[in-house]
Amino acid sequence: MELGVSELAAVAAIYVLAGSVKGAIGLGLPTVSMALLGIWLPVEQAAAILILPAFLTNVWQSLAGGALMSLLARLWPMLICLILGTLLTAGIMTSGNNALTGAFLGAILALYAGLVLAGYRFTVSQKAEPVLGPAAGVTTGLISGATGIFVVPVAPYLEALNLGKDGLVQAIGLTALIASSRWRLVLGLNGSLKVEVVVPGSIAVVAAFAGMFLGRALRARLSVELFRRWVLIGLFSLGAAMIIRAF
Repeated sequence: MELGVSELAAVAAIYVLAGSVKGAIGLGLPTVSMALLGIWLPVEQAAAILILPAFLTNVWQSLAGGALMSLLARLWPMLICLILGTLLTAGIMTSGNNALTGAFLGAILALYAGLVLAGYRFTVSQKAEPVLGPAAGVTTGLISGATGIFVVPVAPYLEALNLGKDGLVQAIGLTALIASSRWRLVLGLNGSLKVEVVVPGSIAVVAAFAGMFLGRALRARLSVELFRRWVLIGLFSLGAAMIIRAF
């Protein structure tokens, strides 16, 4: 992977943008970066650059915010079921099935976000959390273990918990970190983390964190309702991207 100065500058600009989106609403780094890098880079190269910034920004997002212990106390049944579900289905589905599965899950995600944006309100009461939390976790884990997709149904579930701006972003980061760890390890062991990725990957890490700080500053200025609307727009866009990617 030999990238010139202008190409490295483009990588930096893309990851500042992708990091800003993630810093503001808690998600979107892989979607934005892959969509833009994929215009002029092979998917394999774009994915290789993504590995390190995606992992490190999820670590930071999980720890930042000051609500880690309270989130763990509330979400641990879901997170444990997420891990168990991932282990149960690891490697079951072939890559040929993943495109159709991704489109189906993207449609569910887009439908949920679209309904809430249209005025339908979904909330999860604390009485229902002991049942719905593990159910969302194990279902997401089963899907993630088989396909690598870990946003359905856990993202709508977390959004319906009314965790607040910072709590939701931190919960999404924590879930993404746990759900994607196995896939990052597999990619690394399979040789995706090559020496040629060090320079563009390092630039992407620095740019992504710069964007995260910008996005976090923007989030602080948003009202709760406006923040929630942008999260839903992000979920809808992610679902649409999953559908488009399948075809």
